[in-house]
Amino acid sequence: MSSTPYIAKQIENARDAIACHLRWKITLLLAASLREPLSQRATRSIHHPEDCNIQKWLFSRHTLHLRATPEYRRVYDLHLAFHDVMRRIADLINSGDFPQAESLLNAPEPFQSASNALANAIMALDRCEPPRVRPAEICC
Repeated sequence: MSSTPYIAKQIENARDAIACHLRWKITLLLAASLREPLSQRATRSIHHPEDCNIQKWLFSRHTLHLRATPEYRRVYDLHLAFHDVMRRIADLINSGDFPQAESLLNAPEPFQSASNALANAIMALDRCEPPRVRPAEICC
């Protein structure tokens, strides 16, 4: 029986980004509770944020109009910080230290607070108005 590779849907908006973020939380929680290591693809994506669909969305045409905003920078920074926290947990899971991984996943700090901060920042970015360019700032 051949396995079909998983192909994640491209993120096009904040709602998609939140769904992707929640899938990461579920992936880590399931791996820890089922006492199973993460897949190579998941581990690589956690260790390399540039491979993560959220970061790909941040660098896509869908957010081009928001890149000059502080809200965009906040999402970018919090996304990297969340990957740092996930990396520690993924390493515990993949080394078989499931109780410690579960402890970190369920603790308010750092996982839950990093997760909530990122989700809130994504929603703030969704409500963000892009900076307006005044006619005098347009260069010919």
